[in-house]
Amino acid sequence: MNKRWVALAILLLLVVFVWQPWSSKSSPDAEIETFDSASFSSQGQAIVDHSFTHLAPDEGVENSTALRVDYEGYERGSRRVVVSPRITPALEYELSFWVRFCEGFDFVRGGKLHGLGPAKPVAGGNAITPEGWSARLMFRRDGGLQTYVYHQGMAGRYGDTQIAQDFVFVPGQYHYVEMQVALNEPSSESNGRVSVTVDGRHVIDHTGLRFRAEATEASQIQRLLFSTFHGGSSPQWAPRNEDGSYKTDCAYFDTIALTPSL
Repeated sequence: MNKRWVALAILLLLVVFVWQPWSSKSSPDAEIETFDSASFSSQGQAIVDHSFTHLAPDEGVENSTALRVDYEGYERGSRRVVVSPRITPALEYELSFWVRFCEGFDFVRGGKLHGLGPAKPVAGGNAITPEGWSARLMFRRDGGLQTYVYHQGMAGRYGDTQIAQDFVFVPGQYHYVEMQVALNEPSSESNGRVSVTVDGRHVIDHTGLRFRAEATEASQIQRLLFSTFHGGSSPQWAPRNEDGSYKTDCAYFDTIALTPSL
């Protein structure tokens, strides 16, 4: 009898050690940064360390701590807040966050919001590469929302876009944004997609995308593109006071979550 119990115990231990790594790999944990803790995720720390970001107690959803971003107007729009920390490589990811533009926010001609990219993202009008692409969001001149996607088959130099119909960001109000990115697999196929939901309503869907021409780890989703600023690259994109001088606008971000699907 004792031998049977010993054998059963050994069997259970084998199940635990064999099953656990498989379970971890097939159901990866989400990376979530709420900005409420005294310590941050590696992604959160990189964002908090930027010179134009600040922790803002009681300004988050349900009076939590949020991250405040300052948009300092200058001759190219507003100062760039661009942080691209590494995340676990995967073929699919969902990025979600809360955003509240401050009262009186001047959207001007529009600007950039966050997204996802590979090891070496392509953006800014640069030429596409076999392993390079990017999928970001943008705010529009009227407070609207659109995608900004660089992929192998894009029509122009500055990526492809889709506009969210019947939606605008309301300054002073939090909105919940979710963006799902799925890479093309295999790399020869055009079956990638980008899906965007705001406040629980599906607003944008890109399909038939060929993000990458080479199926390497470097081409997988592995960077959070925390990227927000006005622009464009000329004074016409800059937020201004009534007297025409450059001004500093702001927005609050809360609970940034990254959920991979390996």
